[in-house]
Amino acid sequence: MVSNSSSYLDKAAGDWRACLDASLAYLRQSWDGQQSESGDAARDGRWVGLPFLVDACADFLGIAGAAPSAISAQLIAVARQVAAQIEAEGGCGLDSAEPGYHNRLHFSDSLTTITLQAAIESQRLGVDDADWKAALLLIALGHDFRHPGRVNGARAEIEQQSFDALKPYLQQHAVPALWVERIEAVILRSDFSVVADNHRRVAGQKFSWCADWAAVLLNEADIMASASPDFGPRLSQALAREWELIGFAAYRTVATPQGRKAFLQSIEFSSPSAGVLGAAQRVRQQLADAAAVQAQP
Repeated sequence: MVSNSSSYLDKAAGDWRACLDASLAYLRQSWDGQQSESGDAARDGRWVGLPFLVDACADFLGIAGAAPSAISAQLIAVARQVAAQIEAEGGCGLDSAEPGYHNRLHFSDSLTTITLQAAIESQRLGVDDADWKAALLLIALGHDFRHPGRVNGARAEIEQQSFDALKPYLQQHAVPALWVERIEAVILRSDFSVVADNHRRVAGQKFSWCADWAAVLLNEADIMASASPDFGPRLSQALAREWELIGFAAYRTVATPQGRKAFLQSIEFSSPSAGVLGAAQRVRQQLADAAAVQAQP
């Protein structure tokens, strides 16, 4: 049994941004098998594993208690089963190697980030919704389920494949049709080509627990680590390796300073929780720093 790191989802200091940074750093310590001060899985060179992270996130959000709602219990049960399956498969399809970027570390980044965003939105609103919080954990975990390491040839092609792989687990646990539809809608809207439209849909609206805002949270959680000045450059390199294997021409530029600038200019953060986490501010600062370097003689 792996014990939780004191640096993972630890908000004792009351700083959401620091909590996110420390949590993402902990994931990398575990993923890389580096020594850590906590004496847990990372010290032994063992990946902490997605099943453990699902439980830790559910516990952090208060949806893993003794009396969960029927829906949230079903959704967390699906998330646990899918997490175990992803680990068993090495993070991807049964017949291929784990992609360089769309792997278990990416799943854990998205899962961890959306957990903190859901916690922030709950605190801000003063309105809790265990069902939507459980759904967000499952969506973050499943939106790239069995990702083939390719790029879309048609709109939401890979996202549809991920949902199709997830659907039997939803059926096995008798998840109601309404929630199956919601989960499918949000996963399909994680296609990068529709992200801008997702943000437009909620423009000027207060946050609420609904599919439109869930899509935005997923979009933001999907790129939050990549937008970080600390973790982003390494993830760009991982994406370049993934794309090189399929001969996708952008592999040559995605990890360059120009490629990173283009990525940062293309992304958007509009949720209140992303504001609390300082996501847009960090992007602006990186772009300003890059411009200052470029302006030097």
